[in-house]
Amino acid sequence: MSPAGRGAESGFSLVAVMAGMTIMLVLMAAAMPTWKYVVQNEREQELYFRGDAIASAIERYQKKNGGTLPPSLAVLVKGKFLRQPYADPMVKDGKWKFLKPGEVVVPRTAGQRLPGRAVPSPAPRSGMVGARNDSEAPFVGVVSTNTDESLRVMNGQDHYDQWVFVAGRPRFLGKDGPPIPPGGNAGVPTPAATPPPAQPQTK
Repeated sequence: MSPAGRGAESGFSLVAVMAGMTIMLVLMAAAMPTWKYVVQNEREQELYFRGDAIASAIERYQKKNGGTLPPSLAVLVKGKFLRQPYADPMVKDGKWKFLKPGEVVVPRTAGQRLPGRAVPSPAPRSGMVGARNDSEAPFVGVVSTNTDESLRVMNGQDHYDQWVFVAGRPRFLGKDGPPIPPGGNAGVPTPAATPPPAQPQTK
């Protein structure tokens, strides 16, 4: 083969390699959002599993201890109400926001971009996962401190810091679930409306 032929073949091979690399880069760029979705989906499922496990453990602890609230995750683990002191999978440090009695999370209104707030608003008290919550104060539930928008909806809320895992409150995952009850104390179900008294029937 002449030098000119070898040069043309070499040039063709280089073009083919470049084209192949370009296609691979395009495919990788297209796959990145899908992979991000997969990772977020797995963490979201884990958030619901762990939060629900903690709230259920508090309910069992209260049932066994005459309504007394636990002071820490470690107490729940020690009493075998909880398998382990689960961390918040949505944040790097794994620390939950521990909700105290009387503290509620106010749901966002439509179009609101700011994160929901807890009322009353005490000093931040994130729990030290794996040991205890930092105040060793009784708590009724946990909520993530991650303010990102969620893929799913829980109790009508689509941001992670609104997924409230509280003893005595419903924890319905899905768009058709009940919204967070307005007002009331965390851990205390909103009382049902009292039906009007029956009127005597007249003949």
